[in-house]
Amino acid sequence: MELPMRSKASNAALAKARAMYGRRLTAGDYRRLAACRTMPQLAAELKALPMYAPELETLNVSLARRAQLESLLRQAVYDRCDSLFRYELSSGQKVYRYFTVSCEVDEIITCLRCLDAGRPGDYLFKLPDFLQQRCQIDLYALTRVTDAKSLLAALAGTPYQKLLAPLADVPAGRKLLVYAEPLLENHRHQALVALAPEPRTGAPGQAPGLRDYIEMECDGSAISNAARLVRVHAEPRWLDVYVRRDCTALKPAQWQSLLAAPDYPAFQSRLADTVYGRRLARQSYSFLKEGLQKCQYAWCRKWLRFSTDPALVMLCYLYLEQCEVKNLEHIIEGVHYGMPAEELLPMLIGCDEKEPQGRDH
Repeated sequence: MELPMRSKASNAALAKARAMYGRRLTAGDYRRLAACRTMPQLAAELKALPMYAPELETLNVSLARRAQLESLLRQAVYDRCDSLFRYELSSGQKVYRYFTVSCEVDEIITCLRCLDAGRPGDYLFKLPDFLQQRCQIDLYALTRVTDAKSLLAALAGTPYQKLLAPLADVPAGRKLLVYAEPLLENHRHQALVALAPEPRTGAPGQAPGLRDYIEMECDGSAISNAARLVRVHAEPRWLDVYVRRDCTALKPAQWQSLLAAPDYPAFQSRLADTVYGRRLARQSYSFLKEGLQKCQYAWCRKWLRFSTDPALVMLCYLYLEQCEVKNLEHIIEGVHYGMPAEELLPMLIGCDEKEPQGRDH
């Protein structure tokens, strides 16, 4: 069943999403950021960007650290999406719930990453009040986590306590994120699939809807996983376990063909005959996962502009926002390790984007 979409609030949400996307970073912004050579220099450049200035207002650039910058950038995404989703909860409430789950997963992963690095004090957070009220986990408790036991205590009374219970049996000294991340990402995946309406039976060429986005998001991960497993000649049983096909745009016969590929060149050849192969043919990329991300970025950019379904537009905007922050995280990491700008910029998604032409999908 389609989500409601014709109301003044819906129209306002559509207009707001497009206006917010219009304030995205430009190719010139990315070049200036990638050219920075020190973390304080990068922090100063980020702080000078109008779209990130509010979150970085109190940042002392001379003392800026990598984890601190990444935390503040996540805060920027939360603030913008919170501002958009509260505009139109009548059509966006299900999307907002997925966004909340995604935020919870990201915060737990970030907490564990800091813990594994031996710097639990680096975990910082600040959620908008509107989002904080809907979050199931106590983020203040996460700031006090020092081990698996205290993490599970911090998550008491939430679905994550049971989900991550196996961490209690992880031997001391092991990296907890290695065990936790697959469980958390599966939880995020299930929340996304739960949003998907039943497959449509409309005429070919009709404008895409919410399910089309979700199928593309799920297929991107599934195809990347399948390609990696085929490349290393994994046993068929592992392909079946790690390649999720619970919400897909591909037909069973297409998946059967892909998973039966004897090697990676054969996989590529068979993928070329699918809708994703045709989209990939229009992209320049070095790795399949990168190419699929570029395809999704181009698709979301197009339908953010043309769709009249507010739930779809919200998901498109969310993906584009997350791509921008991931680009900035790549830049932060690149500056941290002294990577030249000419090597760093090709790794970014959408930094050389051009306006989409036409409405084909």
